[in-house]
Amino acid sequence: MEALRVEGVERAFGGLLALAGVSLQVAPGERRAVIGPNGAGKSTLFKVVAGELRPTRGRVYLRGREVTGVPQERVARLGLGRTFQRSNAFPELLVWENVALAYQAARGRSGHFTGPLSPGPEVEAALEQVGLSERAGVEAGRLSHGEKRQLEIAMALVQSPQVLLLDEPLAGLSGAERERIGELILGLDPRMTVMLVEHDLEYALRFAQRVTVLHYGEVVAEGEPEAIRQDPRVQEIYVGQGWGVDGALQSAPGGEVLRCQGLSAGYGPMRVLEGVGLQVGQGEVVALLGRNGMGKTTLLSALMGLLPLQAGEVYFQGQGAGRLPAHRRAELGMALVPQGRRMFEGLSVEEELRMAAWGQQGRWTLERVLEAFPRLAERRKSPSRALSGGEQQMVAIARALLRNPKLVLMDEPTEGLSPLMVRQVAEVIRTLKAEGETVLLAEQNVQMALAVADRVYILEHGEIVWEGRPQEASGAVLHRYLGV
Repeated sequence: MEALRVEGVERAFGGLLALAGVSLQVAPGERRAVIGPNGAGKSTLFKVVAGELRPTRGRVYLRGREVTGVPQERVARLGLGRTFQRSNAFPELLVWENVALAYQAARGRSGHFTGPLSPGPEVEAALEQVGLSERAGVEAGRLSHGEKRQLEIAMALVQSPQVLLLDEPLAGLSGAERERIGELILGLDPRMTVMLVEHDLEYALRFAQRVTVLHYGEVVAEGEPEAIRQDPRVQEIYVGQGWGVDGALQSAPGGEVLRCQGLSAGYGPMRVLEGVGLQVGQGEVVALLGRNGMGKTTLLSALMGLLPLQAGEVYFQGQGAGRLPAHRRAELGMALVPQGRRMFEGLSVEEELRMAAWGQQGRWTLERVLEAFPRLAERRKSPSRALSGGEQQMVAIARALLRNPKLVLMDEPTEGLSPLMVRQVAEVIRTLKAEGETVLLAEQNVQMALAVADRVYILEHGEIVWEGRPQEASGAVLHRYLGV
């Protein structure tokens, strides 16, 4: 009997099919890694398995028992434990109190939540296992980011799960924390079945006995780690092929538009970026590459002022901008095309664009944008949320252009798009370059980015590890930093 079986699971969000017939079987005691690029459906799969989301189609079995659509608290009591991408501990409670609450919840003792808690031998054992015994009396909110990960694992382990789902447990950790948590996970009870979603691919392949690869919500490969590492389909997903690099692209002769030095930033106590330095010149398309979870979105957010700097400085057109709020940076000429498009509820395409163009004067007008994006002209009266993903991406880019910016920051513009739409987005970026626009592009589609960029930076664990021209990005470089 399998510890976990998923049969033909689909999950749709409106018109988006996040899971498209996923099937897999996980044996008792197995270590299974689920990998894939951003938007592949990994976290959605975990949510369906755990009962947080009900599948649109398909079935889920836990230790031979069907749990399709069963509420997540009941699934947990049937033997499934889970950690999350972001900490779910109560920050005002002590470390041991969080673990004690998890212990009571797993046994259906919700009526006791208002009464006094006691550590108990199970709580003490879980804290000992994850190395938090000496921190048991500390408020959870005062823990470091790595310690919060340890606490989350303790809260899962105290429930004595037969199947444990770990959703990006190493995300945002420093090198020392990543080593500590990584060893903790490798040392878990071998009788426990563990499924791991993790963007640190080297660790995921070291952890796993078998690997499942998701792409656009489908299982595209499954097997032992070395077979997955050598699978050409998997390499194409992570590195890509068939684009070619335009050797005629040259850096524009204009001056510096953006520069950051020693930039460090993160979320609360979690430091994601460490000492980042990069430069973007007038008229350049600069690509920012890196596996998912390496800090690309965090860097764009810090440059735009959506995240405070923990160290370093940002210079925009020679002016120090690192302490300016986001709206001031927008006034100076920065525009962000956000990850996920973020259409407004209830607005038509034309209304979204008119709102973006309000109060603006410059070469990018509503009429010129509709000329550059003829598909939007055809759909101008349609609700923006009713558009396809590719059409919504066109709206997001058009909104940014209507601000007549001096720099466009693009965050994963091809995420979740079909190959045809990816090529259309690439053509839009080429058009912007021909128009003299300056673009900093954070992108997972490596070959598309190399095909449109003048220069490239690669991020790994929040640090710049390589920079150069697309023609200099050899296969060895791409495989080392971006491949499997």
